[in-house]
Amino acid sequence: MLIDETVRCIREEGFSAASARHIIERAGVTWGVIQHHFGDRDGLLTAVIDSAVDELVAALEELATSNPPLDTLAMVEGTWAAFATPKAMAGIEILTATKALRTELANRHVTRLATALEVLRARLDIGDDGRHAEAAEMLLWTTPVAMMIANMFATEPLDVSTAQNAVARLIDRDRDSARR
Repeated sequence: MLIDETVRCIREEGFSAASARHIIERAGVTWGVIQHHFGDRDGLLTAVIDSAVDELVAALEELATSNPPLDTLAMVEGTWAAFATPKAMAGIEILTATKALRTELANRHVTRLATALEVLRARLDIGDDGRHAEAAEMLLWTTPVAMMIANMFATEPLDVSTAQNAVARLIDRDRDSARR
């Protein structure tokens, strides 16, 4: 419940509003509940990030193992949907705002995400030549993250379909180029 309330607080009011006091007021609990389950506010924020990465990796793994296999556009759309969940967006906002947590969690989570993205890349049959494979993996995660950040500042939700189509076309073109 506290993780979900922290996510809602960050998504509705921004990271700066997510003080421990404000979160416990919103959740209707005491400070002792946070201390018991998470230790302190950083522990709660870490739990939000851990939960977000767990859900993100599970979604990416599900995309990679879909049967029948997804075409490139469906894979891109699914990847974007995985990165655009409220929890993933709150996790990105936390990591953007907190250098200490970003440093602490980077290795553990980057490794898990990289592994999930490698499986997606393999499913897209881009090949293993470093330049093409790396470019596809970068497009699959950096573009939706950039759009998430852009949506944080936009007054109206941004239409991502044009960007998704462009990413899918770039991946397909890159795959075709790598095969030649």
